[in-house]
Amino acid sequence: MSESFSFYIQRYFMSYLMKQHNYGPNTVSSYRDTFKLLLTFMAESDRNISEKPIDEVDYDVVLRFLSWLSDVRKNGVSTKNVRLAHIKSFFRYVMMTAPEHSGQCSKILGIPFGKEDKKPPECMSMDAIKQMLASIDSSSDEGLRHLALLSLMYDSACRVQEIVNLNVMDLQSGQCCRIYVHGKGNKYRSIPLLGETEKIVSKYIRQFHLTPESPLFFNRNGERLTRQGIRYIIRKYSKAANEAAPGIIDGSVYPHRMRHSKATHLVDKGVNIYNVRDFLGHESVATTQVYLTTNPEVTRKAIESVAEKTVPESLDFFSDEEKDDLLSFLDSLG
Repeated sequence: MSESFSFYIQRYFMSYLMKQHNYGPNTVSSYRDTFKLLLTFMAESDRNISEKPIDEVDYDVVLRFLSWLSDVRKNGVSTKNVRLAHIKSFFRYVMMTAPEHSGQCSKILGIPFGKEDKKPPECMSMDAIKQMLASIDSSSDEGLRHLALLSLMYDSACRVQEIVNLNVMDLQSGQCCRIYVHGKGNKYRSIPLLGETEKIVSKYIRQFHLTPESPLFFNRNGERLTRQGIRYIIRKYSKAANEAAPGIIDGSVYPHRMRHSKATHLVDKGVNIYNVRDFLGHESVATTQVYLTTNPEVTRKAIESVAEKTVPESLDFFSDEEKDDLLSFLDSLG
């Protein structure tokens, strides 16, 4: 008799996701939510799911679960694809540890992801970022803290959880100012900061008498600032920016949009995509390349720069009439 579904789930989370891959709490929570939903769905037809054998959680069950996400949960394609990716990861683990279930696992791994329209990340203009920061009254203690937070978020392009986890000791002040960030996959990276950002953050640290061991950002109760707290602060000042300059920020503003904005601005300024990858802490440049599509003008310039080097400079490609028109055009430029 095969082991139960719950047996493999527990081993997958404890020994595979957490020990072998060192996934952080937010990633683990996302996987956990997928399997909680799967168990909720399965419980609708079978209350005794804790003892259900692994081989009964098959291809048909997964397909019905994906339909349930659409029909009952009203999930979109991207959300369903995330859930399916988690399930496929689990069954890859099952196939590795229990090859006798390879047939069942292979069928599930063959389920195609839904097609979704790939949209470039939403970002804000440089003027929008400036207006948002200018909306902060830094003469007050709270305003200084908020200015330090939002300046650092944009300048570093950190993920919101990376900002939450920062301690004062993670900031290295001086001529080569940088912060040391504990990112995804339990990896660390060093991020250079602009001098203006360093001045604001250092003033904030001095004014609040923070010690090296203190959380860099905290709330009014002195507790480490949360993701929800950061979201509230960003929305507060994006609203103020739109009141001062109506329409300067289009759509809702959330922490990850600050990261998208910085990445897009770096690419637009011609920073090498591999340098942007390292700056953002992406594992693969394929993840970073989405920022190349945000501004068509960047793509056009890249195409032109390559064309200048590769296309032969010859009039042999033009007809006699086209040559005359072309020469007339060139003459007109003189």
